[in-house]
Amino acid sequence: MKTITIRGIEPDLDKTIKTRASMENLSVNLWVIKTLKQASGIDKKPIFRKYDDLDRLAGGWDRKETESFLKNIKIFEEIDEEVWK
Repeated sequence: MKTITIRGIEPDLDKTIKTRASMENLSVNLWVIKTLKQASGIDKKPIFRKYDDLDRLAGGWDRKETESFLKNIKIFEEIDEEVWK
């Protein structure tokens, strides 16, 4: 295994790293390795969680509903010449 030294860690970053490692009950070394694997794509888990809990509320349109909507808003693409005089 290789050893890497990282210089220039600012106090705020140092505190954040240590806090997050502690929150996950990991050593700073293990937390940094885990985070680097996620950021580099070696670990297949995504860095940011994908949320889909509101998808069913937002819903979606099928082709017929989409066509109907586009047809109904077509009037807004027309310029009323009287308004611009």
